[in-house]
Order: sequence, then C-alpha cells, then structure tokens
Amino acid sequence: MFPSAHPDLMGQLANERAAGLRAEAQRYRQRRPIRHRWRPARFVEPAPDLSRVSPVPAEPLQTPRTDRAA
Repeated sequence: MFPSAHPDLMGQLANERAAGLRAEAQRYRQRRPIRHRWRPARFVEPAPDLSRVSPVPAEPLQTPRTDRAA
C-alpha cells in the first residue's frame, strides 16, 4: 500500500478544526467591546481654601515713618 493511495484524513480533520477555531475566535473578537487604552488621570487642581486666606484691605495701610530725620 502506497501512502498516496490513502487520503490524509487526520491532517484534513486537523486543518478543518483549526480553521473552525480561528473563525470562532474572530467572531468572539468582533462581539467583544473595544477596550480603551490606559491614560493617565486628568489632573484637577483643588479649589483653594478661602477660609485660611487673610482678607485684603481696601486701602493700603499707611504706616508712620520713624526713620526720618527731623
């Protein structure tokens, strides 16, 4: 008996099985939602705590000058 007289059934079955698995994997990939890539978080500057800020005077303070010569 020559090997060419018998078809390669196991190889053909393996090829069909592999093709079926590839097609099933492709269908699964198309069904899955797209995963977004990792991005660093957006930095939000915190609001300032205004209770710790001293109020600004309406007019600049007039300090008497003591270093003047009389």
